[in-house]
Amino acid sequence: MKRLITSALAFSLALVFLLPTGALALTGQSYKTFDEYYKADVTFINDNDSRHLMPMLLSQRSSGKNDGQVFYDLIGDVLNVTVTVDSNGVIEECEIRLTAPANMAYGSSEYNDFTISGYHSYAFLMAMDPNTEPAKRYELVPDVVQGMKDGNGSYTRPMGAYTLTCTRIDQMAVLNFMNNGVVVDTPVPSPSATLAPGETPATDTPSDAPDDVPSEQPESTDDFVG
Repeated sequence: MKRLITSALAFSLALVFLLPTGALALTGQSYKTFDEYYKADVTFINDNDSRHLMPMLLSQRSSGKNDGQVFYDLIGDVLNVTVTVDSNGVIEECEIRLTAPANMAYGSSEYNDFTISGYHSYAFLMAMDPNTEPAKRYELVPDVVQGMKDGNGSYTRPMGAYTLTCTRIDQMAVLNFMNNGVVVDTPVPSPSATLAPGETPATDTPSDAPDDVPSEQPESTDDFVG
């Protein structure tokens, strides 16, 4: 009997080690809570800033891979939101993109659209905060604005089960929440071919390539919402 128990225990441990890491259930904000918080945040902003915003609707689509993953999207010229949800309804990733129109003039229709979209970006940002009170969730907004200003357009901070990464690229602000439990595949470099005696490795850089490579670091602009 003891041998059977030991064998069963060893088999169970083997199964645990063989299970992929991604099989572990994620913790974090559920999409249901995110949606409820977003609507409450819009009401909070209306009451505090004398606005008359209506909650925006996100479209829903499946991954098409029979993995239960669902995407919620809001696609616009100024504001884009993409929320990735796992089969248990937990948010894996939430990305908010706010883009200032080119040559935007104060008081123009483009400016008004940008202002309204900016308030909605606040509400979506707040909806990822686990606090139950909108006033507490709103504290995340000035935190991100100040963080991006101090970081010359870049800011990263933990947020519950997520890491919030904020980046300004030209006239666009990207606010990305990534669930810390999501396994990110790291590409494995292919093994280098064995060189023959006296053979030198090939290079992808042409001999006449310039020495100085332009930096892709985005230039600094104003706060992520004007």
